[in-house]
Amino acid sequence: MIPSLPAGNAGPGEAQIPRLDLIVRARAAVPAISGRLGVLGGGYNPITRAHLLLARAAVEQFNLHEVIFVLSKILPHKPLFGASIEQRLDMMRLGIADAPYISLGFCTHGLFMDICTALKIVYPQNPELYFITGRDAAERILSWPYPDPAQALEQMFDAFQLLVCSRHGKLTLPENPMIQKYSGCIHTLRLPENLDHISSTRVRQRIGAGQPIEELVPPGVADFIRKHKVYEGHSED
Repeated sequence: MIPSLPAGNAGPGEAQIPRLDLIVRARAAVPAISGRLGVLGGGYNPITRAHLLLARAAVEQFNLHEVIFVLSKILPHKPLFGASIEQRLDMMRLGIADAPYISLGFCTHGLFMDICTALKIVYPQNPELYFITGRDAAERILSWPYPDPAQALEQMFDAFQLLVCSRHGKLTLPENPMIQKYSGCIHTLRLPENLDHISSTRVRQRIGAGQPIEELVPPGVADFIRKHKVYEGHSED
C-alpha cells in the first residue's frame, strides 16, 4: 500500500516540502555515523536487471554502504503511464528481495535536489550522497538552462556527487570552466556487462510483441507481470 503523500507540486506550505517514505530498509544499511549512500531514482516501469547491476557495481566500486531505489510520485520529464505506482512498488519489492544493500523509497518529488532534501529526514546521520545516473541524464543535469547555472551547480555538488554509467556512450564533460570545476565530483561507473539492451522500454516492447522478458527482469518481477497482466494492451506508440 502506498503511503499517503502530499502532492509534489500542488498547494501551498507543507505540500511543497519534499518527503520520502522508506518502504523497505536495506538489511546492510548506512551506519549510524556518516557512511556512503547511493541513490538511484527512476520510473521503474518496471524495475530491470540493469537497475540491480548498477546498484551492485556502485557498491563494489565506490564502497557504498547502501543504495536506495527512489520512485517519485512526480517524475521529471516523464508522464505516468503503463504500470500504476502500486504495481511499480510491488515489482520493486520483488526485484530487490535478494539484495541486502538496497532500500526502497517513495518520494513526492523527482528532482535530485528535492530528493536530497527529503533524504535528510530519513537519514539524519547525513551520509555522503552519490546519485547513480546514465550518461544522457548526467548531460541534461549539467547543461540544463538554470536561471543561475553557477549557483545551481554549486548547490548540487555541495549536496551530492554523480556516478555516471556509460550506457549508449561515455560522458564527456563540456569544455566549460563552470562545469570542469566539479570534475572531481563526477565519476565513471564501470558496468559488469553491456546493459544497453536492457531497459524498461524494451521490457514493455517485448510484452507488446508477445516475446519473453526473463533475461531483462528479475524472475519474481516476470512472474508478477504475467500474473497481473500489467502491460497487456499497452502500446509504446
